[in-house]
Amino acid sequence: MFKVLLAKSLSVEENKNDIARGAAKYTGHISLVVQAADVLVGNLGKPILQQLGIKHIDLDYFATTVRLGAYLHDWGKANQHFQEMVYLKTLDPKSPDPKLRDYRKRILALSKEHSDKQMLRHEIISGILALQVPTFREWLEQCQNANLMIAVWAAMGHHLKIGINQNNQAAEFIAEIPSGIGDELKFYTHHSDFQAVLKMGHKALGLPESLPDLPPEIWSKSQLQKALINLRNEFIQFESQLDWEQQKFIAAVKATVIAADLAGSALPLAEEDFKEWIEQVLSLQLSKEDIQKLVNQRLKGQKLRPFQELIAKSRRRVTLVKAGCGTGKTIGAYAWGEKWAVGRKLFFSYPTTGTASQGYIDYADGTEIEAALMHSRADLDRELLFSGESDDSEGIDARLMAFQAWRKKLIVCTVDSVLGLIQNNRKPLYSWAAIAQSAFVFDEVHAYDTRLFGALLKFIKAFRGAPILLMSASFTPEQLQAIRQVLAEQGEELDEPIEGPKELEELKRYDIKYVPEVTDFDEKEIWQPVIEALRNKQKVLWVTNSVPSCIKIYRTAKIKLAEQLPQLSLEPLIYHSRYRYKDRLKKHKAVIEAFGKNEPVLAITTQVCEMSLDLSADFLISAMAPAASLIQRLGRLNRRMTKPEEGAKQAIIYPWNNDGRPYDLAELATGKQLIQEFSGKTGISQRDLAQVAARLHSEKVEQVKSSWLEDNWCNRPDFLREGGYTITVLLGEDETAIWDIAEQRRQELLKRGINESRMKLFKQEAQAWSVPIRIEKDYYQWERRGFYPITLKGRIRYSEEVGAEQ
Repeated sequence: MFKVLLAKSLSVEENKNDIARGAAKYTGHISLVVQAADVLVGNLGKPILQQLGIKHIDLDYFATTVRLGAYLHDWGKANQHFQEMVYLKTLDPKSPDPKLRDYRKRILALSKEHSDKQMLRHEIISGILALQVPTFREWLEQCQNANLMIAVWAAMGHHLKIGINQNNQAAEFIAEIPSGIGDELKFYTHHSDFQAVLKMGHKALGLPESLPDLPPEIWSKSQLQKALINLRNEFIQFESQLDWEQQKFIAAVKATVIAADLAGSALPLAEEDFKEWIEQVLSLQLSKEDIQKLVNQRLKGQKLRPFQELIAKSRRRVTLVKAGCGTGKTIGAYAWGEKWAVGRKLFFSYPTTGTASQGYIDYADGTEIEAALMHSRADLDRELLFSGESDDSEGIDARLMAFQAWRKKLIVCTVDSVLGLIQNNRKPLYSWAAIAQSAFVFDEVHAYDTRLFGALLKFIKAFRGAPILLMSASFTPEQLQAIRQVLAEQGEELDEPIEGPKELEELKRYDIKYVPEVTDFDEKEIWQPVIEALRNKQKVLWVTNSVPSCIKIYRTAKIKLAEQLPQLSLEPLIYHSRYRYKDRLKKHKAVIEAFGKNEPVLAITTQVCEMSLDLSADFLISAMAPAASLIQRLGRLNRRMTKPEEGAKQAIIYPWNNDGRPYDLAELATGKQLIQEFSGKTGISQRDLAQVAARLHSEKVEQVKSSWLEDNWCNRPDFLREGGYTITVLLGEDETAIWDIAEQRRQELLKRGINESRMKLFKQEAQAWSVPIRIEKDYYQWERRGFYPITLKGRIRYSEEVGAEQ
């Protein structure tokens, strides 16, 4: 039925490309992934073992186990159900060739016999073939200096689908066989392509030249169920004997096989030599000169402050800095990098500002040298590297964004992009080749919830060879003790946190006023001070806790300013997270530029301002929020103050009544306690805030289980932090425009002799049009284009001015 076995489906355009066709073949793809694994372990094998502090497992053992996992990762695609699926996606139902149309109809009829479902995922079949077929297992076990069981775990887990049931919940078994799917499944182990892969094992892994005897091709449902039970029992027995170093080793093998599969998918569009391309990308590391230029450009001719010097000279692998906003700790962090990040990449991560992960959104305003380092390409501009999505619809944008981390020396990102690795989140797993050779700065640690801080502890414990700098406005005694204990278990010490400059930390920056009752933003208590501040040419920042309230305040502000300050011709600015990505960038830029001018400004934002806006306001209005959030918001007020004679600036805090959302009542209570402590007082410093905040955070440090490190044969994502309320979508009204742009670009490429897939260009353009919205109850039923659900037309009211209204 299938003369050629496929590993991936092909679009009509890709089917005309010899390179793409070869890479999509079963034999071609497995070969490329094995080659990619060789390049990865050849360049990163030693750094990976050092990064994780693995001392008792040698490099050759790691390299061969990874290679064996890469070799086995798609064995199971040689089955009838998978081949039917990829052929149905590949064969054009509108083909002018009647033989092809008839061929597709025959395959479709076969697929209907088992309800268009697959009896088992291909990764699970890979495990069955490798371990439950005695002749295959005996042959594979002759791979010298490798662990077959761990290689199989890596192969079975490379799509993060093992250990969950059909409802994406944790399962007590390896997999379920769906009902109504027939009683047997054909494995193409007698196919010439599978034979070619066996021969590949001899050449690539030194396996015996004499190939193993082949099992029967037809497997009954009961045989498969028995094989699954046998696998599970053996897995449980094997994992009961593992120690911590072996668990880290297993996690590293799994991540590296995923990276090899990622890189092995790049060849179809890479014009450069495949191996050389990956080697050049992996070699993009910071030099001393890179960091010196960055520090110098940030300093603007000034010298490092004493506390920045202390950070730069830190002698501990894990260093803590306790300093507030505007003290220059970012420059100190880069100066720290001169000692600890040379010959590495550097991840500089901030907490996300909403409840959902924002992924790789750069939060730095950035200098020229920062921009250069964050976009290092080494003349290898490969924004799109993939010929299509994998069979289980993993988001192509996640893989593309992750590959950008491979191609940068400095990665400024959200903390989810790093710590998400601890819970098998896709983006950091796809960034493994970068994370495995990096130093790390975690800023604003005081904004972490208990689960996120628990993941940080697990990261410190696992990455015992990685330089780590933790920066926060405050650390609780419980947090310090937990970090100290993790390091002590590994024979390391922790110095006391390096404190920010006393002269800046103790500056009397803020006067805080609490307005206990506000009805529709009381004219006297709220709007009158705002109008007066603007009349006095001040810069006003208003922070609220939800997008609807942000839009409402913005519209009210337009009316108020037109009525009361017509002579200023002043338009308020609005900024929140629910914009198309391209619109959000414009809004971000507009706010930053406005605060940089010597003119009055009123910006109304949500909590996105807490981490993403490097600006200094003269007057702050804020809804009540958790203590950590309020401190961050206050960090935007009087931020550039350096001398006592400059004087304090006022903040007005008003109640927030919205059933606890987006914060729960316990979180809001910490904010109320903080404000009660300072309301009505004048001359409040950052140190004052930090001391009270440390007392308020009485939550115990949570011990977090790591899916990546501790689930062993299971390989599924888990939540890094508490669940969010948003999902990233494309608006139904925008779809036609995205397709039009994709087609226009396709025509431009055709003129240059490049035949590109429309769908691929759609996915590339779609990233700019994607918008986070609050989860709607029926979103599971919406159509999808690649990674993104498409909203129903008319469901979400959207404008470039105010974004998505829900």
